Amino acid sequence: MPDILANGIRLHYQEWGSGPPILWLHGLFGTLHQWEETAQHLKGRYRVLAYDARGHGRSEVPPRLEHYSQDAMVEDLRGVLDALAVRRAIIGGHSMGSNVALNFAFRYPDRCTALVLVGIGSGSSDPEGWRANTGRIADLAEGEGMGRVLEAIKAIPAWAPALTHPLIGPRLAQEVLACSPFGIACTIRGVQMKRPTIFQLEPNLTRLTVHTLVVYGELDEPVVECSRFIGQKAQKAQVVAVPGSGHWTHLEKPAEFLTALDLFLKGVGAGW
Repeated sequence: MPDILANGIRLHYQEWGSGPPILWLHGLFGTLHQWEETAQHLKGRYRVLAYDARGHGRSEVPPRLEHYSQDAMVEDLRGVLDALAVRRAIIGGHSMGSNVALNFAFRYPDRCTALVLVGIGSGSSDPEGWRANTGRIADLAEGEGMGRVLEAIKAIPAWAPALTHPLIGPRLAQEVLACSPFGIACTIRGVQMKRPTIFQLEPNLTRLTVHTLVVYGELDEPVVECSRFIGQKAQKAQVVAVPGSGHWTHLEKPAEFLTALDLFLKGVGAGW
């Protein structure tokens, strides 16, 4: 799995298969490996791409807080597409990655064939509480390490189903524990705590003409309202609620997620 220079930073990426490009972005604490099952499902039909975000996984951990912002992550995505000679792609993401994907589509709509947004908008319904809670996690990361962070996020109701799951929980825990405490703290403070809420993006959403699939877990209470809001405001958005799923819907309920994804991609391929 190689590295590339994109937007002035070294990013670690992987690709599978061949065909029309589809690129996946992971969420906070994650890595590209969270998309492996999706990639295996798609690689016979698509050129599937995924990369570790700045400050995560095997990508570079920039040394200063000012290097971390949602704008920087949007430009990282543009840089990855440029470096891999991809003019247009289906862009998908989970959580933090879905916010980056959506804001990329606002800035570069001509580079998006379609969007897939999973678990988008945490913090939108209670921004003050969100900033306070995520700020405490950033403090834990720097002060006490990722073991304490893992304990804290296991107590988040929407996150607990995945983190305590007997099959996927250990894998997610391993990713959390392997994170750079500094990279996580800076990502929280520079990206998560400063990004606009989904509701503040209403003017952009009403102008968005990219076909968009929004997927959320019915147990992921913090994203339910804003996921539905995107469906109401974006011109070409479809919303799918997955029963019995928390925040990591694509991992907790992969069959349901892939069924919804296949149906959406069939429409994209047909040109609607």
